Amino acid sequence: MNNVFHYASELFEGLKAYRGIDGHIRLFRPQLNMERMRRSARRAALPDFDGSELLQCIRELIRIDEAWVPHQKGASLYIRPTIIGTDPKLGVSPSQQAKLFVITGPPISLFADAQYIRAAKGGVGAFKMGCNYAPTMHVGVQAIKKGCHQVLWLYGAKHYACCLSLVFPNLEVKVPATYLIDFFHVTEAGAMNIFMYWKNEYGEDELITPSIESGKKEQSDDQKSQ
Repeated sequence: MNNVFHYASELFEGLKAYRGIDGHIRLFRPQLNMERMRRSARRAALPDFDGSELLQCIRELIRIDEAWVPHQKGASLYIRPTIIGTDPKLGVSPSQQAKLFVITGPPISLFADAQYIRAAKGGVGAFKMGCNYAPTMHVGVQAIKKGCHQVLWLYGAKHYACCLSLVFPNLEVKVPATYLIDFFHVTEAGAMNIFMYWKNEYGEDELITPSIESGKKEQSDDQKSQ
């Protein structure tokens, strides 16, 4: 009867471990992930934690399981620290007890869907909370049927794709032909942020990422590093 099962009292973070050409395994600014995870905990009214201590635990986990970090160029191991509310009660109230744990997994491919949205302005799309993800399960099933792992979330009255398929390094995006319109608004890639490198309308090389100002998505560590 834990709080997490009835009221989505849950949050998680996502980061990756990369194996360099020298064989060493590295994390990209993981302290920023810890800071964001603590912000999500405050927003979800879940207990706070020591980010430095959790990061030490994550480093030790990777050291023990380093064989799971791919050797291929551009590949990575996905790391997901998670907190769930564990109060054994009914009733909508903040959880006073919680469990913090870490899981890992492989990288993914994406399916772009224009029928559903993941989050809206004024909601909690800017935080990695469990309630953002339960409504996405149905679309996720459709993505799996099309050979993808996750959904590329679009937003707005004209959230369409401008091409049939977009291929990024180690990330395949499949777009239905019925969404071939003028432009698109991307909010998030599954549970992740996304960057795109393309030629803009002036023929210039451009690196873009969805805006964080609307509050529909959380800011990534990569965005902070621009």
